Amino acid sequence: MTPLRLTALILLGLIVAGLVWKSLPARTSATSGPDPIAELIPAEIGGMTQWLLVRGEDRTNPILLWLHGGPGSSQMPIHTVTAALERDFVVVHWDQRGAGKSNPPDFDPATMTLDQFLADAREVTMLLHERVGDQPMIVLGHSWGTMLGARLVARWPENYAGYIGVGQQVDTLRGTALSLDWLREVAPSDLTGMDPQAFRDHDIYVRLMREVEAHGGGMNVSPLSMLTRALAAPEYRLADYRRWLDGASRGSGPMWTEYLSRDLIAEVPVMPVPMLLISGARDWNTPVPLVREWFMGVEAPQGKRMAVFDGSGHAPFLTETARFVEAVRGFVAAIEVSPE
Repeated sequence: MTPLRLTALILLGLIVAGLVWKSLPARTSATSGPDPIAELIPAEIGGMTQWLLVRGEDRTNPILLWLHGGPGSSQMPIHTVTAALERDFVVVHWDQRGAGKSNPPDFDPATMTLDQFLADAREVTMLLHERVGDQPMIVLGHSWGTMLGARLVARWPENYAGYIGVGQQVDTLRGTALSLDWLREVAPSDLTGMDPQAFRDHDIYVRLMREVEAHGGGMNVSPLSMLTRALAAPEYRLADYRRWLDGASRGSGPMWTEYLSRDLIAEVPVMPVPMLLISGARDWNTPVPLVREWFMGVEAPQGKRMAVFDGSGHAPFLTETARFVEAVRGFVAAIEVSPE
């Protein structure tokens, strides 16, 4: 047998083995610690089955509820990037309606409204307290997850001990205007000659965000590096990847009118729990100047912090992971030691 033929057979064997493995029931790997928890949970939330991944080395640690971006871009298949957080928290990754494992073939995008997501998040909160414990819960939102998370915590502060916004969404059209200003300097195009009001059209907005990403103002992460990690996730089966792609491609389209009408500065003038905002200096998806404007104006009687990561764009947890983990740990530790 020639070396080339042998190599081809080995590759074929690996592909077949991978397909067989990905066809087995989904699970999550065990974790170690004084009182570990590692569960992949299907739950009836908001009239449909939605999935939660719950992991931590000590189930009595504070709960960190991670609200992914998109909407539709589940964080679950790449949760291992920030696995270091499982030492100090019970980390919960929730595939929201229309995302990943919670995006069935018969999913109705018309149910994607902010009020429905808020109701779902309330159900998730109650479920976690029943299933894990009544320890403090911190909400961490990324991108779209900040649009949901900031309003969730501001409306029901009695249920949450803190709020962390990563790539905080403030005002879509005002953010678009700042993105256009930046693009005009780095890469003028037909898009940059448009009036910001033109981006009320969702398709044109998507084109703009692709341009922002292409010129270094977006996630700034190699898709291949994330793909290999996602494919290794035992929580996801073959059908789940198709569901993830469908949800991520749908994005904010079904709720675009509502997106455009939301203004965090007007809607959340007070953050009643301790707050940490983490932004990437290179983020022109949710531009830092607009995040800083809300941060400077919002009343936060329990305290507020803002950290800007110079080496990051829209996803600091992917590009400066160690610093991100330490920022989250430090913020929560300060909450726990602060006097009443």
